[in-house]
Amino acid sequence: MKRREFMALVGGSAVAWPTSAPAQQPGKPYRIALIHPFAPVETLNEATSTLGYRFFLEEFRRLGCVEGSNVVIDRYSGLGKKSGQLSEFGRLGRKAHIHAILAMTAFLTASSGQAQEGHVVNNVPDYVATREYSGPPTRQVNLRHHSGWLRLGGERSGYFEGPGRLVWFRRALDGDRYDSFEIRQKVGTDSTRLESVKTEKLETYLGETCTIWDLVDPADPIGRRRVSFRDCITHDGIQIAHGWAAEDGGIREPPEWRLTSLTRTAVPGEETSPPAELFDWRNFTGFAAPTPSLEAETEPDFVATMDGHYASGAGVRYRKRHFPWLRTDTKFANGAWIIEIVNERNHAGLWFRATAQGAFESLLIREPHIWTQDSWSAAGSDAEQKGVIVKLGTLLGEECKITTDMRSERIRTEWRTADGIVLKEEEAGGRAYNPEDWTVVELQRRPVELSEVMPPADIFERARWGLSR
Repeated sequence: MKRREFMALVGGSAVAWPTSAPAQQPGKPYRIALIHPFAPVETLNEATSTLGYRFFLEEFRRLGCVEGSNVVIDRYSGLGKKSGQLSEFGRLGRKAHIHAILAMTAFLTASSGQAQEGHVVNNVPDYVATREYSGPPTRQVNLRHHSGWLRLGGERSGYFEGPGRLVWFRRALDGDRYDSFEIRQKVGTDSTRLESVKTEKLETYLGETCTIWDLVDPADPIGRRRVSFRDCITHDGIQIAHGWAAEDGGIREPPEWRLTSLTRTAVPGEETSPPAELFDWRNFTGFAAPTPSLEAETEPDFVATMDGHYASGAGVRYRKRHFPWLRTDTKFANGAWIIEIVNERNHAGLWFRATAQGAFESLLIREPHIWTQDSWSAAGSDAEQKGVIVKLGTLLGEECKITTDMRSERIRTEWRTADGIVLKEEEAGGRAYNPEDWTVVELQRRPVELSEVMPPADIFERARWGLSR
């Protein structure tokens, strides 16, 4: 895989996390954090590609980044095992000088082998099975299939996979609510998607004869294509094994995963369909958390309209605050729509994105995280931090503090009033340059109702996510 393809793949599968790490100092290793809401930390390594990390880390090393030498990798999991848990990340992130944070969404196409859309076998039967990942350590998950939908995992956490769609969730410990949720669906064409090509080679797994399908990478700049992974598919369309391509045209031993049990039996549709309660923001811990009293307010409620532009072109940004909730809606002429709703106290949040013509693409809900005061800002004022330039200026007749943060590849400048309202914000730089510039054209300091900053009902409509049941 070429560097351009690699970065495109990672960029399409990672969620940018706000960081405030200082600039790299010569001679010190970079620190990378791999974060996942429910995958065990032992799977986030080069020994397994259960969730795509082996593929990522092998390419990362090929580019000259060696763990333990010029790179330190911290691993965090919502399960809270071994090298860290998400609740510890905020406390450790700043002190550890983490320079890059990749929230891997668990479904990198290249290594999960989810290319069933390319298989020409129709009418795959219902079945229940056990899938074993090679590890180390080996790990087994239960799965059920009905009418093109797979359900993997247990009652506490797991995911659903259907044609062009992925849904994962994690329940709260009390089991009554959900902590985290994400849904993604493919919109338009995807130049990075692997093509499934049926071969004549046969293999046997679990006593069943299956056909090898090559997962062919997209063509490189000079037209070359290669096969990195393969699937083994039964005569009736059941994916029974997946792994790295072997030289003999089969799957390298041991496979990344294989089925260790398989029973063709009727499966009720509701067992493989994302439950209805996932599509109601009131069922999530982040939105059920107590709201601080009015005495705790440090910044006023307000309503603002901003004009500007981003990668999708010119647009309008609408921002409202009902303490402690801050909602930002950005709409573009081509139909693209972005929503960000953040609790400024406990960092719970919701992120939604629709592409051009308004096609729903992704929705993410994150549970609360309580961080210490120095989690996201260094000790002292902005002016005392390296890589931060602070000036004073006037915009729209208001005195502002102008802060330029150069501690990461993407440089951000904002004009903030004395009572904490951002009147202008600019960002540029990074691997995807995409300059961004927004300026307030209308501002009202007024009480805002809680309902004005909560998620709109239409982004939870199941039909808009291609879910009919």
